[in-house]
Amino acid sequence: MDNLSKQYVISFFNRHLDIFGNRPEALRWTHKGQQEHYRNILEVDKFIRGSSILDFGCGKGDLYGYIKERGIDVKYTGIDINESLINLATTNHPEARFLCLDILQDKLDELFDHIIICGVFNLKFQDIENTVKEILTKLFAICKNSLAFNALSAHNPQKEYELNYLYPEELFKFAVTTLSPYVSLRHDSMNYVFNLFIYRQKQEIRE
Repeated sequence: MDNLSKQYVISFFNRHLDIFGNRPEALRWTHKGQQEHYRNILEVDKFIRGSSILDFGCGKGDLYGYIKERGIDVKYTGIDINESLINLATTNHPEARFLCLDILQDKLDELFDHIIICGVFNLKFQDIENTVKEILTKLFAICKNSLAFNALSAHNPQKEYELNYLYPEELFKFAVTTLSPYVSLRHDSMNYVFNLFIYRQKQEIRE
């Protein structure tokens, strides 16, 4: 991501934050849609209790709030490039750890059991496909167990101009050939949203 694209993304969400305030709409979610995304992406591991979690592109900390409401105790870290959102996240959840950090420029010398990337790349900007792959590579390098990623599917016949859509089969091929042979792709959980789960080790079938 070049600096112009980075500033575009930051200013886009700052404008929405000014309009909608501390609501899911500030991040282009509805409450119902946000909850559904969280339910589906947390299928990555039903046993995250007690684990360290990195929430990449955490926004204002809503995923942490979702986990906390369900009584799941985790060691949580949220990172985002948007300082305004990080400040709001810290206000919303002062007991959690939030960092304003650009993974492509700043070092994060820490390993996490699970990394979650939820709805981060839904806004279109220049060269986003390569940015996604670069960020997945950097994040998986600090991931001990699993990385969960979701995005809008390019197979959706009705696309909005400002939104970004990715081909799930291309991301699957990239992950399985570059990151790990243990990759699961799901295109059946939500309407034209896919989940990609990348694991360090072979997964046992769970009942």
